[in-house]
Amino acid sequence: MLIHNNLVTKLYMDNKILENLEQIKKMLVLLSKERKVVLSHHKTFQHVEKMQVIIDESIEIAKS
Repeated sequence: MLIHNNLVTKLYMDNKILENLEQIKKMLVLLSKERKVVLSHHKTFQHVEKMQVIIDESIEIAKS
């Protein structure tokens, strides 16, 4: 049962990291040359700060 729980936990963590990477990818498009709308400096900073939080979360998940 412990092995099963560890496997489920690892699958959840892998899935969460993948979701985080997909979210960062979408946010990077908003900041890239491929964007359709130019964001204000304030919005740009908000996106960068949110990506930093997502990256920190992913790093913590990967460490555990």
